[in-house]
Amino acid sequence: MLIACGQGASAQIPGQDPNWPCAQRLVPVLTPGSYWAGNVPANTGWRDDDKMFPLVTDIVNRDTPDDRALAKLRQYAGGVPAAQRGMLFSALVDETNDERTLLIRRIEQLGLRQRRMGDVVADISTKVDEMPANDTHRADLAGERDFDVRAFQETQRTMRYACEAPASMERRLGAFARALQGK
Repeated sequence: MLIACGQGASAQIPGQDPNWPCAQRLVPVLTPGSYWAGNVPANTGWRDDDKMFPLVTDIVNRDTPDDRALAKLRQYAGGVPAAQRGMLFSALVDETNDERTLLIRRIEQLGLRQRRMGDVVADISTKVDEMPANDTHRADLAGERDFDVRAFQETQRTMRYACEAPASMERRLGAFARALQGK
């Protein structure tokens, strides 16, 4: 059974953190200027605002469907001046970055576990290959390897899904910016 395991299992983007397990480029922090035309005023007090805090956290929450998040955003934005829209977008960027940071850490931890599991599978495979064919423990060790390979492959499928989430959050933030700017 041939399986690509260990650190060399995925191609790295040049200049990318070698511990980042995803094919997508890691963008650790999103900035308002990447999405917003013009100056975005900082909004450091939004978490203390009784209206803005629940709105922002609900809109950014990945469990909130995109259409519902955009509808809430448009409804709120319709009743505030343009300057406050920029402050709202600043809050959306802050909350998105907070959520993405946690997600990115979990993906990095999953990648580390995968590299370790790949090393375990490689070690067991080497031991199985080095054992005489008539060794009574060979079948047990091969069974252990096969189980670990299945676990590795299942986690790889999870990893592909998880790796899409930060980019999805970036796209969603872009949609928020367009909605707030009336585009």
